[in-house]
Amino acid sequence: MSHNGTSPAMRVMNEAIDLAIEGRSPYPEGSEFIDAEKPWAGEAIARAADEGRPVVLVSADGTARTLIASNGHQ
Repeated sequence: MSHNGTSPAMRVMNEAIDLAIEGRSPYPEGSEFIDAEKPWAGEAIARAADEGRPVVLVSADGTARTLIASNGHQ
């Protein structure tokens, strides 16, 4: 399968979908996959957190970190 022209977050999301079909995705259901290096990443993370959605933050090298929002405001 070729991933030419897709972002790192898109590649990880596609892999997560394949794994979910097999019943073994490492990511929480409803996760938002976000490219860490994009200028709008902070805004996208904040929006997902406000919606209570988990975030999978994906770096250019394909490293993925899962962020889970708390429901409290500080």
